[in-house]
Amino acid sequence: MSLSEEDSTHRTQLVIFDCDGVLVESETITNHVFARLITEAGWPVTFEDCCAQLKGLSMKDCVAKIEAQLGRTLEPDWPDLYRDESYTALRAHVQAMPGAKEAIALIRAAGRKMCIASSGPMEKMEITLGSTGLMADFEGMVFNATMVAHGKPAPDLFLHAAHEMGVPPRAAIVIEDSPVGARAARAANMTCLGYIGGELKEENGLAREGAILIEDLCEVAHHL
Repeated sequence: MSLSEEDSTHRTQLVIFDCDGVLVESETITNHVFARLITEAGWPVTFEDCCAQLKGLSMKDCVAKIEAQLGRTLEPDWPDLYRDESYTALRAHVQAMPGAKEAIALIRAAGRKMCIASSGPMEKMEITLGSTGLMADFEGMVFNATMVAHGKPAPDLFLHAAHEMGVPPRAAIVIEDSPVGARAARAANMTCLGYIGGELKEENGLAREGAILIEDLCEVAHHL
């Protein structure tokens, strides 16, 4: 491989966005619903507890953690109850994260690829991205945890996204707001930008996972 070819595999070719808490301000909305329903199920938790212990995990992993705390299985329709109540709240209140549309425009202007890799279900992203006008920017470029064997903090989802986008992992950067996601990016051998401009800031946890902290999504331009 020539030096120029080697350099081209290292420079940023792909930006992988997390969705909740990065592109859309949804986590405050859904974690309030989550905390109430978990408490009603028998594990008293606060909004802050949910953010600290469950943020960034897939629903499957959240349910496993809740059931471990309860010492029993949840009702079979419990995830459906959470889905219905959280989706109703999202339709009414979700907004695009400040700077999201501008960051997308900067990435496009730089000629870089971009996609989404989220623990959230596709149906939820159709609501959040659709309601905020962001879906059109990512048609056919949205990946979620149901597509891989192991969700975050395993690297599977980010590696799958890079593969589908035709980019080697080391040429991708990830924008995440949770330590769980930052750990997954590190395991995938990808640079992680830790976004701390939203309402739920995980500055210390992101830093511990080696993320480069950014307060404005448009700072991604410095890493293209």
